[in-house]
Amino acid sequence: MSKLSIKAPAKLNLHLQVLDKRTDGYHNISSYFTLIDFFDELEFSLKENEIILNESEPINNNLVKQAAELLKKYSKTSHGIEITLNKNIPLQNGLGGGSSDAATTLVALNKIWGLNYSKQQLQELGLKLGSDIPFFINGFSSWAEGRGEILSPIMLKESWFLLILPKTKISTKLAFDSIENNTKNLISKKDFLNGKRMNSFSEWARKTYKELDIIFEKLELLGSPQLTGTGGAIFLQCSSKLDAEEKLLEVPEGVLVKSLDHSPLLQIIE
Repeated sequence: MSKLSIKAPAKLNLHLQVLDKRTDGYHNISSYFTLIDFFDELEFSLKENEIILNESEPINNNLVKQAAELLKKYSKTSHGIEITLNKNIPLQNGLGGGSSDAATTLVALNKIWGLNYSKQQLQELGLKLGSDIPFFINGFSSWAEGRGEILSPIMLKESWFLLILPKTKISTKLAFDSIENNTKNLISKKDFLNGKRMNSFSEWARKTYKELDIIFEKLELLGSPQLTGTGGAIFLQCSSKLDAEEKLLEVPEGVLVKSLDHSPLLQIIE
């Protein structure tokens, strides 16, 4: 295989609780990640030695390039790659687009370069670049613990979401540095499945970014909006596709997306 095109899905956090800070500087969390049908698109073409990245929009320290360079160094392969990245998932919105792109790169190059690394090996490599990358490599909507790399796939019924993509961009590091750790009132996986959920960043984000507070207030007239990740994307889970379409009429700047129980990546990793 010398060429490959693949879609990299975004995610929503239906629950995200930040627990305590670890000795490695990261935080322990509990979360439920659901994949959604909102994609970046990547194309890969085998080259000799050189790594080339063509971007639809320039991104500083692009994780796609970092992932390709990390795998090349780790594997000591003589192969190179030309990657074309078409971005649809906005940056710094809590949707995991950069991590998904990096995960897709590791999985695709493992295939094209004929490296035959296991999913676990790729997840361990991906964790060096970002906490969400192992989830995207795993390829299933999941309950997550640790940094987000301890995964328990949970298949919930298909859901539709009204997704709002604000102009506000939020640095993940700033968000984690700005909230207090919380090991009290822990929401367990069982609690989540019984309907309990939260996002540790919601109150801070609403107080810090006026645009987000306005969006929350607007969506609260229609249901129970939630922040995904550290923000700033906000979503409203809907009871059906029809319910989602009706809510979109009230908030036409929104985007309708639905959950996925598995990633397009699984077609090339399994």
